[in-house]
Amino acid sequence: MTARRRHIAGLVVCASLLLASCADGGPTTPSATETTTTSPGPSATPTSTPPAPTATESEEPVPFPADLELDEQPSSGDVALTLTDVATGEHEGYDRVVFRFDGTGTPGWMVRYTDVATDDPADAVLDVAGDGTLQVVLLGVQIPDTTGIPEWSGTNPILTPGYTTLREVNVRGQFEGQELAFLGVDTPDHPFRVFALTDPTRVVVDVRHDR
Repeated sequence: MTARRRHIAGLVVCASLLLASCADGGPTTPSATETTTTSPGPSATPTSTPPAPTATESEEPVPFPADLELDEQPSSGDVALTLTDVATGEHEGYDRVVFRFDGTGTPGWMVRYTDVATDDPADAVLDVAGDGTLQVVLLGVQIPDTTGIPEWSGTNPILTPGYTTLREVNVRGQFEGQELAFLGVDTPDHPFRVFALTDPTRVVVDVRHDR
């Protein structure tokens, strides 16, 4: 599902879904415990509201539509952001990773499954936990010398062996306006979605537990 289609589908979501969102400002209702590297920021309103939950008679309910395809969204033209926090959370039906930024503009992203976790620009192959790897490229990211904002320096990689699906978050750093990270999941067939939140600025990656 493309980012444009996610945005169109999101227009039909009722306001009550947002009010029942989880602690990091996401759009779903299940309760969950969440581990963060810093104190969580204030609640926020999504820049593009994710689609509503769906279910069929023959399947267990899922918290949101998702797929295995490349998910991409360009950044705004005036963007100058620095990564300031990375958080993870295990929820009913999905695992979540939140990348938080300070600065100006709206971040973009390119997220897809990859066979090999290559640490650009060094071209070193990383050993990421799990049999599936999501490559996350965050767009519009600048170094602290440019933005004047201290960069995230938390524990890395973040290991989550107790989660249902997520096994690791490995943030590789910023290069030429992009922040590279890899999410290790147990298998490479879990549908995922990506969306942005504001106030504070965040990019959220949700990986469903089902296949």
